[in-house]
Amino acid sequence: MDKPLVVVPDRVHPIIFERLEPQFRVMGADAFKADPTAALAEAAAVIPRSYKMPKAVLEACPKLKVIARHGAGVDSVDMATATRLGIVVANVPGGNGKAVAEATVALMLGAIWRTPLAHDFVKTNQFERRWELNFEQLSDRTLGLVGLGNIGARVAHICGRGFDMKVLGYDPYVDRARMAALGVEKVDDLAALLRMSDVVSLHVPLTPETQHLIGEKELRLMKAGAVLVNAARGKLVDGRALCRALEEGWIGGAGLDVFEVEPPAPDDPLLRTPNLVMTPHSASLSIEADKNVGLACVDIVEDVFAGRQPATLVNREVWPSRRS
Repeated sequence: MDKPLVVVPDRVHPIIFERLEPQFRVMGADAFKADPTAALAEAAAVIPRSYKMPKAVLEACPKLKVIARHGAGVDSVDMATATRLGIVVANVPGGNGKAVAEATVALMLGAIWRTPLAHDFVKTNQFERRWELNFEQLSDRTLGLVGLGNIGARVAHICGRGFDMKVLGYDPYVDRARMAALGVEKVDDLAALLRMSDVVSLHVPLTPETQHLIGEKELRLMKAGAVLVNAARGKLVDGRALCRALEEGWIGGAGLDVFEVEPPAPDDPLLRTPNLVMTPHSASLSIEADKNVGLACVDIVEDVFAGRQPATLVNREVWPSRRS
């Protein structure tokens, strides 16, 4: 009997293949892209990273038992359809948390210190223009975290202890005692957090409720010199409103690892705004994070095929009626 097929449609750490190949047939990104339809028709498991799995894709997977999401977010999977079809969906929350937290702080520093502009001054023989930078440092300023999960908590630790920042937190799902244990002062109102913060950093999943969580109204509440950082999901921020905010000076700068449309169009006016630091959705791409998340995905696949419920099962209601 053929071994079950595990499809890995994106680039991942090779340890996934090393761990799975003794028990499964494993198809990597190149083979998958050559004939996605045939691959999905035979797939018993999929480990998607950036690959999206909407209703049409899921319905083209008659043998699919488990989706082991290579990361925390599951907004790229049609959860209602997966559950209806009996497909187990599990994720890896926190596996890349340290990498994303470090990248988040790097974006803060890049925007505050105006690193792209300073780099260009040296590269274009304009060294004496350094006097124009006039940046403010992170130390002793106020950080506002929207979302206090694994990554937000890590950012709080780095910035609170490393930069002596006052850290505020807005998260309806985290109580005051838990925030206090993290060195964070709980703020019950998002508007109040935006008004008080010198840096605002987003750490929430994308849901219908959080889409465009930060729009024109919210950006106008922020301080004129404040910086917005988003290494979570692009659609948390209204890109058009952010573009105006940077062009017209409502805020002082922004650091983005994610965008509403990825990759952004070359003519997107947001790309030409002043004091914007950008990275290509790469915050989670450290070697260590890749390995950790990859191993966790292997554990999910192995658990399901052994009849064990994964610890990070997202659609828990599917387990009793999952595909056999």
